[in-house]
This record gives sequence, C-alpha cells and structure tokens, in this order.
Amino acid sequence: MLDLISIDGIIVGVFTGGSYALLAVSITLMYRSTGFLSFAHAGFASVGAYVYADLAGARAWPVAIAALVAIGVTIAYGLLVERILRPVRDASGATKMIATLGIVQLTTALVLLVYGFEPTSAPLLLPDSSIAVGDVRIAHQQSAILVLAAISAGLLGWFLKTTRFGTAIRAVAGNPDTARLMGVSLTNVARFNWALGAGMAGLAGVLLAPLAPITAATFTLLLAKALAATLVGGLVSLPLTFAGALGIGVADSLTVLNSSAPGAKELVTLGLVVALLVLRRTWPGELQTEASPAAKSSTLLDRLAPATAGLRRVFETVRWPIAVVGIVMILVVPAGNDYWGFVGARGLYFTIQALSLVLLVGWGGQVSLMHGAYAGIGAFTTAMLVGNHGWPLELALLGAGLAGVLMGAVAGLPALRLSGLQFAIASLVFAGAASEWLFRRTEFPKSLPRGTLFGVDIFPDSNLYYFMLPVTMILYVAVWNIRRSTFGPLLISARDAPTTVAHFGADPARTRMAAFLFASFIAALGGGFYGVLLTGFQPFDFSLVLSIALLIYAVVGGVQSLGGPLVAGLLFGVVPQLIQGQSSSASAVPDLIAGVAVLLLLALRPDGIASLFASRPLPARDGARSSFGRFDVTVSRWRAHRATSNGTTPDPTGPPDQTVVTEPVDQTVVADPADHPRPEREVVV
Repeated sequence: MLDLISIDGIIVGVFTGGSYALLAVSITLMYRSTGFLSFAHAGFASVGAYVYADLAGARAWPVAIAALVAIGVTIAYGLLVERILRPVRDASGATKMIATLGIVQLTTALVLLVYGFEPTSAPLLLPDSSIAVGDVRIAHQQSAILVLAAISAGLLGWFLKTTRFGTAIRAVAGNPDTARLMGVSLTNVARFNWALGAGMAGLAGVLLAPLAPITAATFTLLLAKALAATLVGGLVSLPLTFAGALGIGVADSLTVLNSSAPGAKELVTLGLVVALLVLRRTWPGELQTEASPAAKSSTLLDRLAPATAGLRRVFETVRWPIAVVGIVMILVVPAGNDYWGFVGARGLYFTIQALSLVLLVGWGGQVSLMHGAYAGIGAFTTAMLVGNHGWPLELALLGAGLAGVLMGAVAGLPALRLSGLQFAIASLVFAGAASEWLFRRTEFPKSLPRGTLFGVDIFPDSNLYYFMLPVTMILYVAVWNIRRSTFGPLLISARDAPTTVAHFGADPARTRMAAFLFASFIAALGGGFYGVLLTGFQPFDFSLVLSIALLIYAVVGGVQSLGGPLVAGLLFGVVPQLIQGQSSSASAVPDLIAGVAVLLLLALRPDGIASLFASRPLPARDGARSSFGRFDVTVSRWRAHRATSNGTTPDPTGPPDQTVVTEPVDQTVVADPADHPRPEREVVV
C-alpha cells in the first residue's frame, strides 16, 4: 500500500507530466498528419519563453499581453518553418527529422544572438497562489499547464473525429496521394499543423518560463521527455500519449523523492524508453523503416545540376594544387603557434566525430543522437584514468576508446532490433541520461592536465595538434579500408535490404552492431583528445545540444563519403574560430552556420557539401541501392569458396539456399540497373 509521501509524489508527478503532455500531444498530431517527427518544438518553446521573458520582464509589459504576443510570434515562426521545410515534405522520415534538428540549431543561434548566453527568468503569468490537492499544494501556474494539456488533447481528439478539416487531416495522415486526389490541400493541412504545434509549444514555453531559469538548452531536455511520451502512444494515439506523459512525470517525481543523485530521473526515463522499444512489437508506418538521411531529388536540384557539374569540373582541374597547398598549411601553419595549434586540434576533433557518424549514419543507416555522450565518455574516462588512477596519457586515451566500445555495447543492444526513428529517439534519451546523470558522478574529475604523450610535452597546443593529426589519419585509413573490404558492401546492404542480406546467411543486426561499436570507439577516442585540449570541462559541455550539433555538422559535410568529415572539421571547427578570433567567449556562429546549411543542403544537395566535388554523381538513394550488387558478388564468391573447400561443386538445381545471382562485369555502383544496362553473367552458388 502506498504511503502518504508516495501519494504526494504521484500527485506532484501528474502535474509535472502536464508540461510533457503539452508538447507530446502536438508532436503526435504533427507526425500523424505530416510525417515529421518534429524536434523543432523545442525551438518553438524557446522562442515563446524568451519573448515572454523579454516583454514581461525586461520591458515590463502586462503579463497577459506579453503572453499573447509571445504565442503569436511563435505561431508566425511556425508558419515560416513550414515554408522552409516544404522542399523536404516528400522526403524520408529521417530526412524530415534531421531538417527539424536544423530548425533547432537555427533557433538556438537566433535566440543566443538576440538574448545572449546568460540564463533568464520571467514573471508569473497567473497569480502567485496555489490550490490544495490532498496534502499537496500546487501552484496555479503549474496546474494551468496540466489543465491546458488535458483540454488540448480532448479538443484535438474531438476535432479530428467530428470536423470536416479534421477528417481531411486524418485522410492526409492515412494516404496523402489519395487525399490530394480528393481535393485536400496538403499545404493548408501542413500550415495548420505547424501553426498549431508552434502555438502549443510556445504556450508551454510561456507557462514554464516563470518556474525556473531558462537557457537555450532548457527545452531540449523537455523535448526528450515529450518524445518518450509519444512512444507510449506509438505516435498515433493522443489519449495514450497524454497518459504516457503523465506516467513519465510520476516516475520523475517518485525518483526525486527516493534518490538524491543528480540526473536520476533521466536515467529512469531511459530505462522506460528502452523497455518500451524492446517490448513493443509493432510500430506505425515509417517509424519502423530504415533511417536514411537523404531527400528525394527536387525540381530545383535538377535545374542546378549543370551548375554543380561545372563546379565539379573546376574542382577536378585545380584539386591537386589545392591539395598541395592544403597539406602545406596543415603541416606548417600550426607549428610554433599555439593559437593555430588550438584551431587545428579543434578542427580535427570535429573531423573525428563526423568520421564516426559516416560509418554509423551514412553507411549503417542508424541515425544517432548520442555522439555528444560518447565524446563525454572519452573526455571523462581519460580524466579519471589519469587523475584518479595515475595512468599514462597514451594508455588513458586507449582506455577511453575502449570505454566507448563498452558503452556502445550497452546502448547499442536495442539496435539489434530497432532501426530508424525509434533508435533516434532512444539515442536522444540516452544522451540526456549521460549528461545529466553519468557525467555528474563524483568518480569523474572535471579537469585533465596535459602532461606528456609518448615522452613529448603536449602543453603547447601545437604539440597536441601534431599528435592528433596522425591519429586522425590512421582512423581515416581504417574507415577507408572498411569501406573497401567485404564488410563495407555488407554494411550498406544491411542498411538498404536487410531481409535480402539475411536470406544470404548474413545477420544485418550484428553487422550494424559491429559498425556501431567501431563508431563508438572513434567518437570516444576523439572525445578523449578533446578533453586534453580543453583541460577543464563540465557535464553541460557534452549535453544533448552537442549531440544534435555533431549530427548536423556531419550531415552538412556529407555522411555518404569520406570527404564529408574533412568539410565538417573545416566548416565547424576552423571557420567559426577564425570568425570569432582569439576571444574565449561563447559564440552562436557554429549553430547559425549549421542550421542554415543543413536546411539548404537537405533541399538542394542531400548528400552534403562534399558531394559537390565528387568525380561523378552519387547513386540515387531510393529503394534498394545498387551497392547491393557488390554484396551479390561478395556472397557469391564466399559461397563458391565454401563449396570448393568442402570438395563439392555448386549446383543450380540444389536446395533453395543455392541461389542464382547475377554478377556485373563492371562493378560500378549505379542507381537502377534498368536505367544503366551492362553485360551480366550468371554466377551459380
């Protein structure tokens, strides 16, 4: 039987869950009607909170007028976002999700540029009094959140079932092509949903702003809770989503009552999400598909094709002189100059992180939002091994990479059965638990003296840079060899056609898991070097914001080619530092560049900036890709070798597992064999 404290905790938790429900209900409606798993709601809530805090606080407007203006501004911003995201409306679910992450980055940059980096607060919207619920007193401001969330869920359910426009929304959610033929305007439906979602998120921001100091990262953690609640309803059911949000709020409240450990409630949320994702058997539509961050070709991209082809020709003409100049600058400029050594080391850090995301996201098809956590694991593990256990730095860095592999095995276990947007949500919650719970443990020191590395003093930034440079090159060679080996085509084929891969006797889940572990090692090793570069760091340095930023940086550079990490390191590690100069103050420039760049590229060049300089166009990414042809060759040779070693001759009339496949004479990867005919020969295996 529950005691009085537990009952009080449940009551408090129900009201806490109201803030999660307000966002979760609008995210569910957005996904049902547009296919966007919207992370942009965190940005909308930030806009509402900051505008309200500015108007009602600094400018002393009446709170009611300030709230209405803040919500109106947020709705207008939501309509602008709908227009910005219209070019990717027909793209894959993963592409649309990454586009909303770009909105988060852009919104964060704009908020920081306008309002600065210092936390802000706002006056209460409702009277500073409370109501009694049992033995618990709940402030009017907090009770209003729960009431509005319940009313919103009820009204939206009624609206969808009884009104004509609600029927149109459900029709678009069920089959947009049929709805279009029946005269439903997809644009009007999208505008309505983005305006409604932005308005509800802005309302949440206005109501939550007075309850605690807010920063640009405040609503990212709130978004993680809301997304966890949407999984309870399968991103379909509004009542179940509402109930899931209240349940997570209750779990948070009871956890706080029974544990004083920082971040314990984020850890409990992670456990709930993993249990839900593992135990649930069916998921709606695209949520259970492979996540592949590329959009369909657009008409505008087709018109720009001649220009990009010309750019490639120019680049091919001057690429060797550029390469020579670049190598000279990389080797010579940082020498003897600590500032340029720091800039170069920072660029190498982002290059290493993007390289691991190429392996995991680009080739493995697992959209991960936990790489900031792996960077933190590398930094804090290195500091612990050096500071607490006296390890030499070179062994500590290796231990940090192995710690990343260990955590990758734990976090990647769901990847054996999850894929696509499910895994993206789980990875976001994992990153939140790592930054709020794991990195705040007292076992992890918050500083890392540099000392020596292989007997060389690395206190100067230039010396550290010259150690990171060969490590980055070794990792590049390793990933390049993976792509050229048998495992490379197998990994890409496991991403594109896992059922067919399983038919040939390979295990696509274990293949993805192997890539996940190696990517974890690379990310943690890079994080260890980053910790050495910073020498002092805090858990918020490896928060959800960093995880989102690293994914955006990799997508902007290009997650399909090894040129992408070089672009990401240069564009987000070097260029912002050059713009900022030698100032040590925080800057919103990287977020601004990343937000604008990813939105433009997803609409115009989904394979990233690096693809502009490819020697030939990349293959189309719809359906099963032609890289599977290389997998056919690999499997056929493997089976033929197995049959020969057993002293048998492959027989085309044998059992069903002896499949006839075609091996192209020219193993060039193409988008569609029907559009690119070439001689083929049968290989009997």
